[in-house]
Amino acid sequence: MFATGLAPTPWVLVPQRLVKGHLLVTEPVGFRLPCVVHAPGLGIGSMEDGGLLAGGTREEGDPSPKVRAEVVQFIRRRLGELLPAARAARVRYRWCCFQPATADGQPVIGRVPGLGNAWLSAGHDGTGLLLAPATGRALAGWIATGQPPPQVRSFEVGRFGQAG
Repeated sequence: MFATGLAPTPWVLVPQRLVKGHLLVTEPVGFRLPCVVHAPGLGIGSMEDGGLLAGGTREEGDPSPKVRAEVVQFIRRRLGELLPAARAARVRYRWCCFQPATADGQPVIGRVPGLGNAWLSAGHDGTGLLLAPATGRALAGWIATGQPPPQVRSFEVGRFGQAG
C-alpha cells in the first residue's frame, strides 16, 4: 500500500501540482471539540494539550515557503467567527506546507498499474485526514474481496491514461 502525498514515481505517473496551505495551533482554550469541524475556508480540530489546530487554506500559485501574516490573520478571524469561545486564543505555532494535488483536483485511489499486490492512495490535496477513514475502508474492502468498490472507480489512476 502506498499512502503518500504524491504518487510514487516510477510506478505511477500522475499529473500533479503542489498547493500551499497555512495552519496554526493555539494555546489551550479550555474546551475540546468532539470531532474535526470542517467549514468553508477552515478546518478545526482539538489537540491533545487543549489547543486547537486550524487551517486548510488553499493558495494556488504561491511557491514561497514563507508564512504569510495576512493568511494567519484570516485563519484567526475565521476561527473566531466559527468558535467565538476561541476568539481570544493566542497562536502558539504557525506554518505553511505544500499539499499534493492531482491535475484534476481529485485523489488517486486504486491498484498500482503493473503490480498485482499494491494499491495507492495519493493526491488528496488537503483532504487526506478527512477522507482517510473512508479511503481506508474502501481499499481494505478491495484488498479483501479483489473487487474495486463502486465509490472509488472514478478515482482510479486509469483516468490519466494508465492501465490498472
